[in-house]
Amino acid sequence: MINIESIQTAYKILQSVVHKTPLLSSRTFNETTGNEVYFKAENFQRIGAFKFRGAYNKISSLTVEERKHGVIAHSSGNHGQGVALASKIFGIKSVVVMPHNSVKSKVEATKGYGAEVVFCGLSTDDREKTTQELIDKYGYTRVHPYNDEKLIAGQGTVGLEIFQEIKELDYLFVPIGGGGLISGCAIAAKHLSPKTKVIGVETEGANDCYQSFRAKKLIRLQSVDTIADGMRTLSVGSLNFEIIMKHVDDVITIKDDDIYPMMKFFLERMKILVEPTGAVAPAAVMKNVLGLKGKKICAVISGGNVDPVFLKQLL
Repeated sequence: MINIESIQTAYKILQSVVHKTPLLSSRTFNETTGNEVYFKAENFQRIGAFKFRGAYNKISSLTVEERKHGVIAHSSGNHGQGVALASKIFGIKSVVVMPHNSVKSKVEATKGYGAEVVFCGLSTDDREKTTQELIDKYGYTRVHPYNDEKLIAGQGTVGLEIFQEIKELDYLFVPIGGGGLISGCAIAAKHLSPKTKVIGVETEGANDCYQSFRAKKLIRLQSVDTIADGMRTLSVGSLNFEIIMKHVDDVITIKDDDIYPMMKFFLERMKILVEPTGAVAPAAVMKNVLGLKGKKICAVISGGNVDPVFLKQLL
C-alpha cells in the first residue's frame, strides 16, 4: 500500500523535472468568503496540469524491456499530455487513446509532445476496450490515469509541496475525477498535518465518488453530464476508493453553474486561466458549501487547459 515514504521517494524523482507550483491568494476572495484561502496552482505545471507528476513517476519505474515496447494510456486530455511528455523525456514511444470528441487543443498538445493519438468512442468502456486491444497487439505497458500506486505517489507530491509551505491547515479541498490526485494528497495531508480535514469535490453530474463515499461501496454511474471534462469518469478506481475511505473526511458536490463565476474570478481578478475541472475545488470554497468562517483553507487548481471555444462562451 502507498504511504508517505512512497510520496517522498516520488518527490525526489520529480524534483528535477516538475515545476514547484505556487500557492496563490486573493485579499478580495478572502474578504468575500471570510476565510484565509490559498490556491495550489497546478495550472502552472508542465503540460498545464498536475497529471505530469504521476505520469513521470510511473514511467520512471518501468523496466528496460517495458520501455522498449513503449507505453499506452487513455485520456480525455491532461493525462495523455503528461504521458506524452514523460515518454518524450525518457525517449520511449507513447500511444494515447482519446475519445473522438476530445478538446482539439488537448489533442494537438498530446501530439505535439510526441504521442501517437488513437481515437475511440465516448465512454470509459470504449477507452478501456481500445487500450486493451492495442496492448494485446503491440505489447505496450499501460499507464493508468488514476488506479496505480506509482501514479498516486506522483500526484501526492502536490500535497507534499502544500505542507512544505503551510504547516497548519484547517481544510484541503481537492477535485475528484478518477481519484488519483485526492488519494495522494490525502495520504500526504494525514501524515504531515493530521488535523487537516481533506474534502473531495465533484460536480453533481459526475458524482460517483460522492455516492460511493456515502454508500461505503464503489458505485459506477451509467453516464455523466458535466462541463468538467476531467470528471467524466464513471467511477473512481478501486485502489483510489480504498484510500479515500481511509483518509478523506468528506466528499461534496457543486453545480456546473458554480464553476463559471470561479473561472471568471480567476481570470478577471487573479489574472490566471483555469479549466473547468481545475475550478471545481475552489468553487466549493467560493460557494461555501460547508459554511466555513475564519478557517485556513487550501484548494487545488488541478489544471488550466481550457478549450478556446468554451473560453469564448464563458467570456
